[in-house]
Amino acid sequence: MSKLINYRGNRWKNHLLPAALLSGILLIAAFPPLELGFIAWLALIPFFVSLAGLKPGKAFIAGIIFAVPVLLYTNLYLVNVLIPYLDTALGSAAMIALILYLSLFYGLFGLLSSMITRHGKPLFAVFAIPALWVITEYTRSMGFMGYTVGYLGYTQWQYPALLSVASVYGYWGLPFMMISFQLIMAFYYRKKTQLRETLYAVLLLLLFIGTGLLLPSVHSTERSDHLIKVALIQNNSTAEEVFTNNKEVIAARYLQQTNEALMEDPDIELVVWPETIVDLDFRNGPVHYAQLLNPGSVFDRPLLYGARTIRNDQLNNSILFYKPGQNNIPLYHKQRLVPFVEFFPAEQLLNNLLNLNLLLGRYTAGDQVTLFSLDQHLLAGIICFESYFGDHARLFAQAGAEHLFVLTNDNWFGSSIGLDQHAQVAAIRAVETGIGVTQAANSGITISFDYLGRELFRTGKQTKDTVIFSLPLTQRQTYYRQYGDYFPALCLIFLIGGGVLPLAPKMFRFLSILFRFKANAGNL
Repeated sequence: MSKLINYRGNRWKNHLLPAALLSGILLIAAFPPLELGFIAWLALIPFFVSLAGLKPGKAFIAGIIFAVPVLLYTNLYLVNVLIPYLDTALGSAAMIALILYLSLFYGLFGLLSSMITRHGKPLFAVFAIPALWVITEYTRSMGFMGYTVGYLGYTQWQYPALLSVASVYGYWGLPFMMISFQLIMAFYYRKKTQLRETLYAVLLLLLFIGTGLLLPSVHSTERSDHLIKVALIQNNSTAEEVFTNNKEVIAARYLQQTNEALMEDPDIELVVWPETIVDLDFRNGPVHYAQLLNPGSVFDRPLLYGARTIRNDQLNNSILFYKPGQNNIPLYHKQRLVPFVEFFPAEQLLNNLLNLNLLLGRYTAGDQVTLFSLDQHLLAGIICFESYFGDHARLFAQAGAEHLFVLTNDNWFGSSIGLDQHAQVAAIRAVETGIGVTQAANSGITISFDYLGRELFRTGKQTKDTVIFSLPLTQRQTYYRQYGDYFPALCLIFLIGGGVLPLAPKMFRFLSILFRFKANAGNL
């Protein structure tokens, strides 16, 4: 009988690593195009069931096995850039290196989670492991290698009522409650927690979620009756045109499409173009695109547009605000640069070694938060990759912006899910900041969300389109706007307090014994 039990136990252990793989595959369904966000509340249960039975070394492997399929899926859109603009071998190597690098975070997560499960009390582990997940994702977002594509909480973008918790905890509250829920299920299934402990965990989780849903009502909503009529121009210039610096042709098409929009609706108050439509030389001082200033130009509306600018021999990715009759030129330089593509510490060495036609890492980061004034209303803009970072977007709302524009050119990624993933994070940025967020894209997806994260409209991919809409300026204050990424810090304090401090008495006794031993040895 004992042999039969051992056989069944070993057979169960043999299925632990495949269970981690199953979770990684299931989680894919929560991302585009299926968008089954509810799957993300269940997909990780097999992974967590497996962690409860693995030693730290195997748990590290399980974390990597879980991460590889979902990371490969959510980042595969990068192949559209890596292969054509590097080469097949180098692009493939870069893709493999990226997936392995990102999967290491989840390997460490698995290892540390196993240690928490084995040595911590179950009720503590149910919330310590979600805290560890938050710290894992937060660490992934740090530094020049910071990269947040494929984050678990982004799968919830289409549930505005649930997203309200992000106004309190920031994005980080979403994965915390999702992981907690699945751990409660996994621990109860593996009999790590008794019924009473499970009920306590459920009540604590409901308290956390309820606080996140109810606290936003404390802040009054600042409703604005004024609507700004905006025209968003999506001309669908190809990646090849942008790459070959055929900017004059691109800008001419944007001017023509803009003039057509103004003839269709003369009441348009603001026009928005996407990222890097023109190249501008600032070495003799800031200057607008020449065709806007041409005496024969019929362009007589404020324009927010993206440009690649050169100043003091530095290359910047910038946003300019053109206002007829205004002499000064408000502008913003992109601060969060794309790793390797826009910024790399050894860019000259890299480009010399690779001998590429595409120069990598040449951009310089800006350092100023800029607001643009339109009829006594303050607007702001960030550029492309920056919308993945809530701690950056909130600075503009904190400075007084009533609406945030994201100017981007995603045509590098074709019609892949990279466009969907980028567009959808704007919903979470809107809830975090408490102001509306609108993405203006060259090739789609052009999309807008109100301050509650509710989608207002969207365009298709790789299409020419003009969206004319009345921009609402209603907003509300949020805890995240005020305090930023405080929640990951709380998670770290919780882990240290709950994991390290309880061991302090044992450590103190060990040190006392050690000192007494040394004293006795000295007397001898």
